[in-house]
Order: sequence, then structure tokens, then C-alpha cells
Amino acid sequence: MRQLCVFAGAAKGIHDQYELQSERLGSMLAARDFSFIYGGGRTGLMGAFAKGAITADGHVTGIIPHFLESLEVGNTDIQKLLIVESMHERKATMYKDSAGFIVLPGGLGTLDELMEVMTWKQLGLIQAPVFALDIAGYWQPLLSMLEHAGKQGFVHNRGIIDFHVGSDPDHIVDLIDQHLGKNSA
Repeated sequence: MRQLCVFAGAAKGIHDQYELQSERLGSMLAARDFSFIYGGGRTGLMGAFAKGAITADGHVTGIIPHFLESLEVGNTDIQKLLIVESMHERKATMYKDSAGFIVLPGGLGTLDELMEVMTWKQLGLIQAPVFALDIAGYWQPLLSMLEHAGKQGFVHNRGIIDFHVGSDPDHIVDLIDQHLGKNSA
């Protein structure tokens, strides 16, 4: 079973589509025999994605620092919830052994995780592709910023060459199939 690391907001956002499409993507990928590792929360888009995966009999592992467990409400519905000491330990555990990364809309924590993975890709520390679900154009301002930073000589192509953006779950699943191969359940 191939593992995907999922970054997502602990909030639902203002559009119903954020939650609906996140849950649908979790379900679609679980049906393709992927397993998932994510931040371990039950709330927001994190929880929606996990719910979709669980509904489709997917295997979900959550990693949550003890100080966030009460804020993000550790998800006890998943198969495995690991409580760690720090954000650094959380991220290192999430990144390890992941065949790819999926980023859903989210706030500063999601941006932090995405930027760290993109930086590690640019440095050659991570090889796995990154997929962004661009619900309602959520990631468009970031894409513009990355393009601007590249034009200004601050972002090298190596850091963004494996950053794939899809507008809906079907598009993301197609992109993942292209880059990680098909493996239908």
C-alpha cells in the first residue's frame, strides 16, 4: 500500500466545497488502495479528508503533538493516532516513507508544511511529488507568488517541478495516477 501525506486546515473554511471535495478526495484515493498519514485532527478539512478515507475502508494514521490534541481534537476514528512531543517530530514522522504529498486548503500550519516540503524538494532531500487541490481557486495567489519568486531568481525549477495543481478531486486523482501509477482496488 502506498502512503500519501496530507496537509490540510483544521478549519472548514467559508465555502462548503472545501469540506465536500476534501472528503470526496479521501474516499476516491482510499478506493485506489492508498494509505494516508496526516496531522491527526478530527476538525476541518483534516477531519473531512480522513472521514472520506475511512468511509472507503482506507487506512489513516494521524500524528498530533500533545499540546494540539485538545485544540484540533485528536481523531479517534482513524486506525492509528500517534501523540508526539513537537511540531518538528510531527512533520518528520509525516514525511517519512510518503510516496507523495497532497495539500488541501488551510492556514499557516498547512502553508508551513507545504513550504517546508517544497524547500526540501528544491534541496534534493525529498523526491516525492506534491499535489494541491485548488478548490475555488484557493491556491492561485500562492502560485502567482511562486511564479514571481522564480522570475526574480529566488525559486529554482527543481523546487516546483513536481508541484501539480488540480481543480477538483477527479483531476487530482488523474495527476496522482500519472505520477505514482495506477493501483485500483
